[in-house]
This record gives sequence, structure tokens and C-alpha cells, in this order.
Amino acid sequence: VWLLERHDLPLVAVQVVVPYGAADDPSGEGGVAALTAEMMEQGAGRRGSVALSEAVERLGARLSVTANRDLSAAGLLVLRDRLAAGLEILGDVVARPRFEDAEWARSHPLWLAGLRSRAFEPPAVASLVADAVIFGPEHPYGHPVDGTVESVEPLTVAHVKAFHARAWRPERATVVVVGHVTPAELAELLPKAFAQWAGTGEPPAPPMVTAPMASAPPPTVLVERPDSPQTMLLLVAPGPAAADPAQAPLELVNIALGGSFTSRLNQNLREDKGYTYGARSRVPFDRAPGRATAGASVQTEVTQPALGELLAELKKMRDMGPRADELAKARATARNGDVEAYEAVEDAAGRLAQLAGLGLRPGHDAAIAAARDAVDVGAAKAAAAGVDLAGGVLVTVGDRAAVEKAIEGLGLAAPVMYDESGKRLP
Repeated sequence: VWLLERHDLPLVAVQVVVPYGAADDPSGEGGVAALTAEMMEQGAGRRGSVALSEAVERLGARLSVTANRDLSAAGLLVLRDRLAAGLEILGDVVARPRFEDAEWARSHPLWLAGLRSRAFEPPAVASLVADAVIFGPEHPYGHPVDGTVESVEPLTVAHVKAFHARAWRPERATVVVVGHVTPAELAELLPKAFAQWAGTGEPPAPPMVTAPMASAPPPTVLVERPDSPQTMLLLVAPGPAAADPAQAPLELVNIALGGSFTSRLNQNLREDKGYTYGARSRVPFDRAPGRATAGASVQTEVTQPALGELLAELKKMRDMGPRADELAKARATARNGDVEAYEAVEDAAGRLAQLAGLGLRPGHDAAIAAARDAVDVGAAKAAAAGVDLAGGVLVTVGDRAAVEKAIEGLGLAAPVMYDESGKRLP
């Protein structure tokens, strides 16, 4: 149990987190962790779906269950004087979800409809294909968190029950609490709320910490959208893990490159050239080594010059790193982000749950914040050289003729064709 006491408001946020998410989906069952989280909200204990929703509403509380690549978490935000009642409901959701056939019959088609609509969202398609290309189909990160139509369609409520029984186990869980409550109060409340939470059989294996990426991904990939008015451009390269000692300088490099509105990519492609509504870069820190990305959705007619500018900015950052003024501004931006992450009790609980699920300590963010203050231009330049987005895989979603013309004009390799679900086409 992690407790961060905050006594200025009569609120308590609780997160129950287990270190198993989409990376632990069994082969061929992509999306089952996320679907399990969805179904846990559809009735638990003595309450069906409607009764559960009404009980949470009567408390004036907020309840949610989510899953990402590396973890699953059930969260509660409740007034202090209703904490016991809220924890009783949360205990049911975590330990005794009902997984009723009727709720599955309603939720499963809606989930599939959402997956089918993803094919019409170029940024989502580009991200999905980037995972498939750089990780490979058998890598734990090689499929989207919510699955694909192909992987989710054959799933049944039995698959969800099996994932819950395997992954949602108290032996691996951390309970994060932030707000107006004391250790003595929690020592009384938590055992009551989770008294019936017990796993059966062997405890789950420790969560995955590394896996080999695809050995030879194609340098250029195209998902065809005939006559599309825009082209999605995404450069993707191997990135660091959450415990990587280079996290502090890489955070600053990313903010300067494309992690803020005033970053290089956004200033060039949006403000100066008017090619896009926004250009961004991202260096996420997952449990295992993940991927870094940079890109933008641009007007089709400017695909070639926009791609040229994108590559030029990435090369410049890789080779020279950020300037001193950019580094100072990035440090201030990161500091503001720390304040926002821990300002509200619900956000603080969510961030601490993320750390717990990744196997990091509760003081991790404080240590990284201190490390950022010590990053100089030389350290930032070295970090920038270590993530080669300019030499990464180019994933494009758009009109084939426009993309091929741009790629040929810039002397890049001819694209390999993929479909919207991340499969390589013949």
C-alpha cells in the first residue's frame, strides 16, 4: 500500500493496480486485457451493471477500470466521509466482477464497432502499424491495447474471466491512496474492502521486462487511403524503457523537439510553413524498451516538402541536440508538468499507480526532476544522438500516388504496403 496524505480537501483517490496489461494478452487474444477492464465496470458483487452505476452515483464518486500496455488499474475518487462505502464497491469490482453474458452481448459488438471505426482515423492507424512494424507481431507490444477486429471478434466472456483470474491477483497488486486519510484508518478499511480477494492456483509470473524487437523492419511503410486530403507522416525508432538512466535528458530533448506547442517541429511545420494543425514527438517510457515517434498529419499536396522539413529537423536534433535556451525552456515545461501531475488527488493517484505498475518506486518522479536540473547541453546532445528518429521507420497513411511521389523525390526507399490492421500486404 502506498499512501500520500493530503488533508486540505475532503477527498480520497484510490488506485488498485496490477502489473499486467495488453503486453500480457495471450497469443491471438489481443485486446483481452482492455476488454476485461471494460467488463469489470459492468456489474460486480451483488450489483448488476445499472445497480453498480447507481451506487457510485449516489456516493457522488467516480469509478473507472483501465488497462494499458503494462498494467491494469481500478480507480475510485470519493468524499472522505463516504470512503468506506466507496471501498466496498471498489473491492467488489476488483475481486468479484460478474462478467454476465448479457453485458458481454452488449459490450462486445460496441467494442468491435469502435475497432472498425479506427480504420478511418489515420493517426490511430499509423500508431498501430508502427507497433506492428517495429516490434513485430509476436512481441508483447506488437498489437494495439484495444486489439484488432481479427483478435477481438472470436473472444468470449470466458476469455475475459480467464484473464481476470490470471492477472488480477493480490500477490502482485499495489493499492495507491492519495488524500484525506491516515495510515490507521486505512489499516482498518482496506482489509475489510478486500477481505475476499484471493487468487487460486499458482501466482502469475513476474511481468515482462524485455523482448526482442523486429530484426529488420522495412524502412518505409504505406497504408493506402485513395484521394485522402491529408497524409499522416510518422517516424518511429526504438526507444528507452521506464528505468533507463537517460530518462531525464531524453524528456528534455523530446520537449524541445516536439513535446510542446513551442517545440521545433510545431514551430516549423505549423507556425512557419502552415503544413499541419500540429506536429509532435513522443518518447514514452514503458516497462520494456519501447518506441519513440515524431510526426504530423499534413495536407496531401505538401506531403513532400513537409516530410523533407520533418526529416531535416529530426536530423538536426540528432546531430546537434537542443540549444541552451531550448533546454532551459524544456526544463521549465517539465517542471510545470510535474506540478500538474501531482496537483489533484486523482491525478497524483493515477501517476503513482503508473509508477507502481511499471515496477518503479514512489520517489521516481522526484529523482527524475532532480536529474533534469543537472542536465547540461552536452548530456542533452548525447541523449538526442541515442534515439535516431531521422533514421527510423517512416510510416505513412494517405494517397498512394502523393506518398510515392514524395518518397521518390526525397530519395527514400520505396514503401512496403500494409493494411489498417497492421498486416503486411503481398
